[in-house]
Amino acid sequence: MSESSEPIFDLCKLCLKQRQLCESHLMPKALYAPGRKGIQYATRLQSGQNPEHLKAHLLCSDCEQRFNKLGEWEVLRWLAPKARNKFPLHERLRVALPCGNTPRLAVYKGSDVGVDAEKFAYFTISVAWRRSIHEWSGFDGTPLPRWNLGAFGEQMRTFLSGEAGFPPDTAIMVIVCSDDYTRQFGRLPQLMWSIIAFEFIARGVYFRGLMGHHLHPDFHKVSCAVPHRRILHGHCRVMTEAKLQLLAVFPN
Repeated sequence: MSESSEPIFDLCKLCLKQRQLCESHLMPKALYAPGRKGIQYATRLQSGQNPEHLKAHLLCSDCEQRFNKLGEWEVLRWLAPKARNKFPLHERLRVALPCGNTPRLAVYKGSDVGVDAEKFAYFTISVAWRRSIHEWSGFDGTPLPRWNLGAFGEQMRTFLSGEAGFPPDTAIMVIVCSDDYTRQFGRLPQLMWSIIAFEFIARGVYFRGLMGHHLHPDFHKVSCAVPHRRILHGHCRVMTEAKLQLLAVFPN
């Protein structure tokens, strides 16, 4: 919020208290590189560079700090979004021993590689929840309607606020991409598939959430949330190229 702006007092969407509200970013501010290295973006309607930050008055200062402390700071530390030749999370996994494998990806236990996987789960849900509670405008000005998540939306809010534990029937998958290509791109959260599923990309990492009463047990086994706390790692260029042909993206 600029110093010249009038303070805005309203209901904080997270704690549900009347507070002075901050400008909350949909995707973390740190993902927007300044100057000549600023974001380039492309949507179905247009492309450009250095778009306006996607932000709105949603949360009070205490809740903003909660998001930073319980998720965002840890994730950004491992993503190093301002660095062009450094990707700490990939570099750590590249020299670690996996605890298992899927057909395309290696599987790591967060605690074995020094990663607080639960904070990655918190961060993923916090971004998806912010996307769901507000009608944002895309980089090209296209309205992005709120997501109707039903009871899952309130489960996300109470988890994020500390009123309840991790949402039941939920799995969060974090896929760290070993290819340089995917590191160039970011994508706003998108809903997918017939169950409640969402995904976004930030600096070479896919953040994917699944919510439903009949999730296959295999999804929980590779979730970064409790109790398994897993992180996935592998080459993602083919998957990323396929997604870029279908969805609006904002390359960094």
